[in-house]
Amino acid sequence: MVKITKEIYEQIKIDLPKIEESLSSRNGSEKLWRNLRSKYSILLPGLTKHVRESGKMAAAGTEFDYRPELEQLKEAILAYMIVNPVEQQSNEEIENEGSEQLNQTPLRAVDEIINEKIEESKIYIRSKDSKQKQIALEKIWDTFERLKTVYGENKKKSVAKLIDIVSKESELTKELISKEFQELTQIGNTYHIRHFENGKEPIYSDDFREYLYFRILSLISYCINEMNH
Repeated sequence: MVKITKEIYEQIKIDLPKIEESLSSRNGSEKLWRNLRSKYSILLPGLTKHVRESGKMAAAGTEFDYRPELEQLKEAILAYMIVNPVEQQSNEEIENEGSEQLNQTPLRAVDEIINEKIEESKIYIRSKDSKQKQIALEKIWDTFERLKTVYGENKKKSVAKLIDIVSKESELTKELISKEFQELTQIGNTYHIRHFENGKEPIYSDDFREYLYFRILSLISYCINEMNH
């Protein structure tokens, strides 16, 4: 197992938001792809071979679209981080004392998308920028919604089965976990986390973002741990 150095992790923290932002438009995607391909072939040798570069066609006056390659690169970086721990991680931009959760050994769910989203959210929550902390909250909430369907597309039945498994036949634990699922679902539907239409409550404080982030990360972590036992 190779450890990711603090310096490389700090570079990942800079580059993943760039990739995320670039996915909204093809313009500039080729330049960013070529830059990151060269960079990560040196920083994480062998990583870029997992990215398949497709043939390109573009109408006159438009740029080639390298967003698929950037998306693959992002997934490759996140997968690399799941199997190769970071040597030293800094939580200095986080006020919440739950930040120690970020330094634990990466959780391994059966669903690889859950694993990747957790690791991606950690990168954003460590930023001092409020917009990136908001992205972290949105991504960890996406993970929560994905977790709800881990036992099938029927979300209600899947959640019921999940809660039964992680409660370990304790009615008191089942009641507590059920209540937490319900409350966090309601929070996600009430605040600007998954829905941004009029009538939803904005989140103005990074402290509140961090509180919600670590609250839901704790629930996800507990469920994954119990599912693995």
